[in-house]
Formats: sequence, structure tokens, C-alpha cells
Amino acid sequence: MHQGAATRRSTWAAWARFLLGLLVLASAAWGLMQGYTPPGSAGEVFRYNLRHDVDATPLFYTEVESLMPEE
Repeated sequence: MHQGAATRRSTWAAWARFLLGLLVLASAAWGLMQGYTPPGSAGEVFRYNLRHDVDATPLFYTEVESLMPEE
């Protein structure tokens, strides 16, 4: 086998891994959008937020200017 075939094979393998990863991420996003929750304590947090209509986002903490209460 010469160098060109090996390079072509590794290029196809890299694209296949990339597409597989993209499919896994899209599936996880789709599953979460459908309301499916993971098992365990993380799932309990999701279910609590859904049940009580809590709009929780980690971006809230980026808007906080100071963690200390204002005096």
C-alpha cells in the first residue's frame, strides 16, 4: 500500500468519527428537548425544574456583577 491510500483512509476515518460525534450530540440535544431526563440526581434536578416551571440557566451567573451582597 502506498502513502496516498493510507492518507485517504485516515481522512475518511477522521470524517467518520466527526460525523458520529455530531450524531451523538444532536441525539442528546433532541432527547433533552423532548423532555427525557437522565437517571440519577441530575435527572431529579431536571424533573424538578420541569415540574415547577423553573427556567434555570447557568447563564444567569454570568450576569451577576458581584457575589457579595450590596451594602
